[in-house]
Amino acid sequence: MKEYIAEPGGRYTYTDDILNLQELSLSITSIFSECSNFIISGCLIENSNISPGYVWINGKIRHFEGAKGISYPYYIYEKNSTDSTTYANDANKKGRFNYLCVGGTVVPTAPDSFTQQLPQYIELSKSYAPRFIDKFIGNYALLIDTPFQKQTVKKDLLFTGNVTVEKDIDAKTSLGVSNPQNGFSMKHLVYQNGDVSIGVYLNGIMLNEIIVCSGVGNEKDKGAVIFKKDGSEQGRIHNQGYQANNFIGRTFQTTLARLYDNSLNNIADNTDNGSININSKGYENGITKFRNLNVYDGKSMTEPLFQVEGKTSSVKINALLTTKSNGNAILLTNALYAKGDKKLLNTVSWTDKAMEVIGLIGYNSLDNYDFSLVNRIGNIIIQPSSYININGELWVNGTNIHTVYVTKDTFSTELGKKVTAVSGKQLSTEDFTKDYKKKLDGISTGSVGVNGDGFVTAKDINSALSKKMDKAQNLNDLEDKISARTNLDVYSKNESNITFLRISNNLQELINLSADEINGLTPEQASALKLKKQETVRNVIDAERKGIVDLKLAKASNLSDLADKAAARKNIQVYSTTEIDKLLEGKLSSGEGYKGVVFTQDHKTKLEAIKTGNFAGTDANNKPIAQVEGYVMTSYVVKELGKKANLLLDGLNDSQKATIATNINVYTKTQANDKFASVESLWQDYITYLVKQGKSTADALKLLRDKLEVMSKTDVSGNYLNKANYLSELNLTNVRDKRAVCTRLGAAYAEDYQSKLWDSGWLKMSNSGTGTDTSSLYIRQIGNVVCIQGTINTAKRDGTNWGGTVAVIPNTISPPKYSLRTSACTYNDSHNRNRGTTFTLAGGSRRVILWESGMYNAVVELNFTYMV
Repeated sequence: MKEYIAEPGGRYTYTDDILNLQELSLSITSIFSECSNFIISGCLIENSNISPGYVWINGKIRHFEGAKGISYPYYIYEKNSTDSTTYANDANKKGRFNYLCVGGTVVPTAPDSFTQQLPQYIELSKSYAPRFIDKFIGNYALLIDTPFQKQTVKKDLLFTGNVTVEKDIDAKTSLGVSNPQNGFSMKHLVYQNGDVSIGVYLNGIMLNEIIVCSGVGNEKDKGAVIFKKDGSEQGRIHNQGYQANNFIGRTFQTTLARLYDNSLNNIADNTDNGSININSKGYENGITKFRNLNVYDGKSMTEPLFQVEGKTSSVKINALLTTKSNGNAILLTNALYAKGDKKLLNTVSWTDKAMEVIGLIGYNSLDNYDFSLVNRIGNIIIQPSSYININGELWVNGTNIHTVYVTKDTFSTELGKKVTAVSGKQLSTEDFTKDYKKKLDGISTGSVGVNGDGFVTAKDINSALSKKMDKAQNLNDLEDKISARTNLDVYSKNESNITFLRISNNLQELINLSADEINGLTPEQASALKLKKQETVRNVIDAERKGIVDLKLAKASNLSDLADKAAARKNIQVYSTTEIDKLLEGKLSSGEGYKGVVFTQDHKTKLEAIKTGNFAGTDANNKPIAQVEGYVMTSYVVKELGKKANLLLDGLNDSQKATIATNINVYTKTQANDKFASVESLWQDYITYLVKQGKSTADALKLLRDKLEVMSKTDVSGNYLNKANYLSELNLTNVRDKRAVCTRLGAAYAEDYQSKLWDSGWLKMSNSGTGTDTSSLYIRQIGNVVCIQGTINTAKRDGTNWGGTVAVIPNTISPPKYSLRTSACTYNDSHNRNRGTTFTLAGGSRRVILWESGMYNAVVELNFTYMV
């Protein structure tokens, strides 16, 4: 940056000095280059008035003159222009740019004549106007007082002292407290579903977590407090009490019961009826669902040894049942009926594995008081040591055995009354043999309509024949001729007459009108209907109406058959031969055409663009007139030339030039060349002048350097470092010297510090197809550590639940060298509804694969961290 200096003695001012001052001014405004339009100073709003001030619009500082009696919103917008200035040889050219601004209630919609863009502006309202403090300082610093509701700090903010907040602290991600010495930290998070988390972390990995549930998606969890360790739920507090997966301890005691070691006792009931109740209530402490009690052997057997099944009100024992008592071992009691009621049922039953009853003993019938012993798959064996004594009657198949069997005496008596069998005979005679009986049994009644070997009666035959048609009638004896034609798929005569056209009628059926069609029509309407039918038939056979051909022009006649040729020419807008000849009368022939220069449209346009211009000057009121390009009249040129000095135009001799130079106090070229050093000579003129005075060249150079307060090349190269060599000229032979230089420069010694790690920043995971959604899953790589965080929906995958791709690592991030795996699951009171999801990332692969069972369409928090 160059700074203007004026020492005593009369300094000349050059264009370079003005440019330096302008550069200084522009450099100051460069600090606003990153800011939007705002008010620098002034422009104070008071009711409907705005005071003057300076504004920053479109990269320039501008002065606003103020305004009165305005309405809001009010706009201060840029207005740019240029001023012309007289250059050498009296030429008018652009001399300055005017960056101005004006105000109004609307912003012009036409582009600015200078920028060729829509004008930029500042919008002011009664309550707010953008100012220096919030648009400039607010970009780089926190303000004690700001017109906005909040301020945004785009990077990390560190307070080295205590921070006191009088109002709420609102964090979009988390609130945390960390101990950098041991790596432990505490974070307070709010998840997407509204759950609030307080977690303990070690080096960024969560150890323990307490979650306060919002109840979104599961109303019963609203307000519940969940305790987690290493991502697994250890317990929760909800409106029904404390719930945990595991209780570890020697004693657990309620107000009525105590669990100590392996004993569960009622400790509060001071009577002989104190008890422990199991499953007295059901689901959610209600009675809507039954409950079972299962007792196992402690070795993970598939079925319990002892089971009380609530739904069936039954007890199942899958082991040997041993009873030991001083009296009755098993007592079966019907709790509803007494011994006089036939509904009293009590049995001991045996079933197979399919629960089908194969045997029973007990009271099994509602019709009697019988005691049953049933074996449905085999016999019943009674094996006494001596005999069976039945005190009562013995019945077989419901019949008293005394009524079935005969005594020995009765049998002998009755046997004597029977016929003695004779060898070779059926009985004592052959009058009715077995063959006769078989023949008689084979004769049976048959039917005419059904195939069989039986006999039929004459009545059946007569009835069947009456339903047959007589051949001699030739189908005249059909009962329903219409149905017969339908079955044969043929038309009757009337149907054929209606359906088909007769050759003799020449298509008259297509255009004739029936009585129903003309009923209620006027003669004109009936005629129009017939014409419409005729047109339909013509369209089908692609024919013209009679007489149409006579109205058309014949192709071979070449329009000679036109009825009115004059009207035809008028319709197609052409002249007749006679009209053309009349128009061409007096015209030149093509051989006698104009051979000169043709005045074209381009010439006309160019001629119209030439306009009258004027020289720069003043008008009659001494107001400046800008130069306007164009032609000027001769008289105007003479008038302007009359203002010029002829000597300056015609030329001066040396004596006149010297006189004029003395009059206007300037040097001639010869005098200037002798007195001043030439820029092209690069101070050589000054050195030559000193040598002429007796100085040596070395002394002259030293004297010049002293005047300029600079050092020689030798001085600089011997005592100073070259900037381009970046301190490489320093002779640092040991580590101590190098560390000393780094300390002096306030720099770190490279070997003591790790180089800056590459940071990809948080990137969104890539989708593997249209079915995946990674809008909430992110990945970041810092050095050789890669972390994947966010949420994924298990339904959004490319593949099946046993191997579906849910996300892909972007190509800018390194994949893992070895395989990774992480799992997530849901917890439910019923273990049958506990489901889980596993995500795997194979070594060298970029695809995150999902494996899930029953956890479909669930949002899962996913976390992978690996080193490459």
